[in-house]
Amino acid sequence: MKKRDAAFILSLVLFLTFSLSNVKAQIHSSTGGGSWSDTLTWVNWQIPGANDDVVIEGPVDVTGAECRNIVIMPNGVLQNRSYTNYTLRVNGSLTNNGIIRNYPGWYNLYLTVGGDIVNNGEWSNSYTYLTGDQDQTLSFTKEFSGYRVEDVNPASAIFANTDITFKNTKIDLNGGSLVLGQGGKLYIYGEWLYNGQISGDGSDIYLFDNAFLERITLDNVSLKGIVNIFSSVVLEEESVIDFD
Repeated sequence: MKKRDAAFILSLVLFLTFSLSNVKAQIHSSTGGGSWSDTLTWVNWQIPGANDDVVIEGPVDVTGAECRNIVIMPNGVLQNRSYTNYTLRVNGSLTNNGIIRNYPGWYNLYLTVGGDIVNNGEWSNSYTYLTGDQDQTLSFTKEFSGYRVEDVNPASAIFANTDITFKNTKIDLNGGSLVLGQGGKLYIYGEWLYNGQISGDGSDIYLFDNAFLERITLDNVSLKGIVNIFSSVVLEEESVIDFD
């Protein structure tokens, strides 16, 4: 009996140890914000690391950092520190309910995102790279207006869970695929969509403000309105150009 009790206690200790080691730490910024690398920016004075989930509740300046998942709250601002260009590496998902931007008038914020992206706020930083080795999803309720979006791991696909709008954004699929939802819509204002395949299910692409397509293959997608083509756009079966 004692041996079984001892074995049970040992098993419980090992289970709790394993469980605690796998709990994701969630670290909140203060509402006053500050530099990412400053302990005073964070509640409980803990600077987030690569395995931490982060919640931004004030203006936080990135000075080169990494985290697991990140959520920007409605009052949160994520931007680079004004001294130079800085990169934030997000290994998991990014949800923006606030503001993602370059520091006003000073250099650029670079983002790499390995998981899903949700944008419900202002998103206007310079460069966003999709790095996931698994399929990634995009869900937008607000337009995306960053300078450039690039899929740097095109072996995995990008799925649009909602209608998505890009404004003055260069979109480079790098030979990868963007899959629109059934009846989904992709709106592009200015700039271009480049080098990849767009597939859908009765889905539509709208081009405005001299936006154009280059080296794009369309599958079951309709092009609407004035269509600017720079080079090599292929319409596969059930894809059409609708001038109405």
